[in-house]
Amino acid sequence: MPVDMSDVRAALERDEPDYTQAQQLGPGAIPHLAALVRGDDAMLAAKAVYLTSLIDAGQDAIKVVADAASHPDPAVRVAAAAATRHLPAHAASDIVIALAADSDGGVARVALKSVPAKPSDELRGQLAYLQGNSEFPELRELATHILADTGP
Repeated sequence: MPVDMSDVRAALERDEPDYTQAQQLGPGAIPHLAALVRGDDAMLAAKAVYLTSLIDAGQDAIKVVADAASHPDPAVRVAAAAATRHLPAHAASDIVIALAADSDGGVARVALKSVPAKPSDELRGQLAYLQGNSEFPELRELATHILADTGP
């Protein structure tokens, strides 16, 4: 059954969407979710990026989350950081690298809390950089703990 924008909006416009039910929209919802992420409503965009991460749509879903990582609104970037927890480790690492360096400390904090169990070498390098150079003490501490917990 085809999915249209009204189906996607109906699932997300509630105060507290039922993401398990909304996930059933499937890969056909991805183009509509991508449009919402690019839209002007940051709250709807944040919900859309999170739902995207729950739908098994491969590279299409990864691209939506990656695009959300550069959204002008920090709330959408926070949602992108949280969404990386549902992506394959290699894709999550690439997105977390950019978000961990975000100028908004809240975005960077959520990104660091979303580091995959086996971060890429590039992400480990970003963590090492943050460990010694972040302007936010909490991020330096988080980076230190993540590096210790994920081993060499």
